[in-house]
Amino acid sequence: MHALTAILHTWMSSSDSGDLVRTVFVDFWRTFDLVNHNILFSKLIKHIIPHFLLRWFGSYLSRRQQRVRTSQSLSSWKELKGAMPQGLLLGPLSFLVLISDLSTGCPVHKYVDDTTLTELLPKHANTEMSTFLSNLLSWANENNMEINNQNQGDDTRSFGSYKPTIAYHTYWYHR
Repeated sequence: MHALTAILHTWMSSSDSGDLVRTVFVDFWRTFDLVNHNILFSKLIKHIIPHFLLRWFGSYLSRRQQRVRTSQSLSSWKELKGAMPQGLLLGPLSFLVLISDLSTGCPVHKYVDDTTLTELLPKHANTEMSTFLSNLLSWANENNMEINNQNQGDDTRSFGSYKPTIAYHTYWYHR
């Protein structure tokens, strides 16, 4: 709820002062399936996590296996490589560490695997969103993250009796 409140506060404050708001909504694709453990651990080390906890967490992530049951059939066990176990608190917490250094040059609001970039523009200013998107894509590439390109949209809204229009656009880029 905090992320949504922060986003709306930013948008409405900008709108009140007559500025325009451009946003990009980003959904990272297969977030927990694509986690690179080496990248995650390098970031955990930067956050000064004690080594005994790193060893414990490493043992939690290593040699994990899964198999699939369909009707009467059961597959053989297969070792997972680079994925985060789901259904436990450690998955979302690890993802927060993974995206903690995401910076694009504009305000970024993060909520689990959803991220919103916001650009506040005076009425006749030129947008720098392409630069911010380029920074986002570079970060995603460096961190082995992929952006979900299934949803696409473009919309413009005004809020209540406010004269300024808040334009928001959703951009999806293919790699």
